Amino acid sequence: METNKLRLTKDQRTAYEAVMNLIAEGNGGIRSLDAPGGNGKNFLRNLILAEIRSKRQIALAVASSGIASPLLDGGRTANTALQLPLNLAQTQHPICNISDRSGKATVLRTCKLIVWNECTMSYKKAFEALDQTVRDLRNDNTIMGGVVILL
Repeated sequence: METNKLRLTKDQRTAYEAVMNLIAEGNGGIRSLDAPGGNGKNFLRNLILAEIRSKRQIALAVASSGIASPLLDGGRTANTALQLPLNLAQTQHPICNISDRSGKATVLRTCKLIVWNECTMSYKKAFEALDQTVRDLRNDNTIMGGVVILL
């Protein structure tokens, strides 16, 4: 991991530090990585995931498609990992299909970071469902229930 930190460009290091500071502060927040293909976004995302996990903290890696999910270490589709409703377009107040006593609920209550790859391929309501679910599970009415989200 330390070797990979040395490989970060100036812009990547700035983004890395911003995300790590958000996590350290514990107040949550949303950050977006925006750069053309081939600029190391997934390298940076995977480094951040590894850093959080090395501290024995939970970091989820999800993607909007099955093609994008393997690009992240431990990546799964958002639909599978978050149990998004199948009828998002017709749902007025979406919420993830996660029981408050399930293992997934425990993970969402304790996770520090959710990395969402290819987020622009998802419906807005997918994010609304995640937001409402983590707010409910964490009993925290701040944006995304205080979880740091990296898009």
